[in-house]
Amino acid sequence: MNKSDSLYLYVIGGTNFASVLVCLLAAILVLCLKLYRMGVYRLALYQVLASLVFAMGQALQIIFVDYDQNSEEGIRYDPLCTTMGWLVVYTSWVKLLFTMWVTFHVFCFAVLHKNLKKLEVLYVVTSLLVPVVIAAVPLITGTYGQDPNIGSCWIEVKNKHSDLQDNTPEALEVC
Repeated sequence: MNKSDSLYLYVIGGTNFASVLVCLLAAILVLCLKLYRMGVYRLALYQVLASLVFAMGQALQIIFVDYDQNSEEGIRYDPLCTTMGWLVVYTSWVKLLFTMWVTFHVFCFAVLHKNLKKLEVLYVVTSLLVPVVIAAVPLITGTYGQDPNIGSCWIEVKNKHSDLQDNTPEALEVC
């Protein structure tokens, strides 16, 4: 791994460690102030918890700074890299869907003057189950691994000729 990839992982790890602290503080405040009794704050708490897990997964990418996929040590890291890749994709989608549902809920409440508290179960179930299906596709196809462009574990490029930066005549003939 080159020096810029290592720097990238250190920056990502450091900023996400700060995100973990902020999310923990926000969750503790919501719980201490008992704001979770109101539906909108519960939705916000779900989103904070999803961000907490996402940030923890991203912060743990630091352990892959010295990761070499082709070395013997890299082979031992492979299941962990696959797990981290799945976690990053899953939590990204959970965060996205919770954001969508909070936006929808606030829009319906503020603009349409409808209270949709009864849909909270739908919000939670779809936000937790739909990403399982989406994150399972690369898991089933075995494409989780080290991303060579950024050095972290995500979806790896198995076909070297699919890289858009490879403009050699040999690569263009294969395409």
